[in-house]
Amino acid sequence: MAQEHFPQNAGRSSSPAAPLRNTVEVFLPSEPAYVKMSRRVAAGAMERWGGIPAAVADDAVLIVSELMTNAILHGGGVDAQKAVGLRIEHTGNALLVEVTDGNSKPARLKTAGGTETGGRGLLLVTRLACDWGTHNENRTTWARLSTHPQERAC
Repeated sequence: MAQEHFPQNAGRSSSPAAPLRNTVEVFLPSEPAYVKMSRRVAAGAMERWGGIPAAVADDAVLIVSELMTNAILHGGGVDAQKAVGLRIEHTGNALLVEVTDGNSKPARLKTAGGTETGGRGLLLVTRLACDWGTHNENRTTWARLSTHPQERAC
């Protein structure tokens, strides 16, 4: 039985002097054409927020692309319109990417054969993110990245 793994407190603080959190959340149709739009949303948000190194932003956009693709291919959408939710939060020291779909089966790593053209998305996420997992009854897959590229571990 799969267990949900929740993101750790990614630099959040309830103190009045806590850094401002930047968040973007969108719902996009569960169609392959909208993966490109999700990458644009992510890149645009990180550019507006500033202070995110280009290498980290590139990794985050790739993670968004992989998680959105998985959600569209396997997720079934979160409502009658088959929407996929994308949420990105920047807390200063970390980026949290969350993608929500309608499938309660947990995302899992797959071993793709040498000639297969798919099946490597979560392997890429594992390599690029500090941590990843699922929550919301496995309907949300998340990945956390450090905004300090020299710090692999969060």
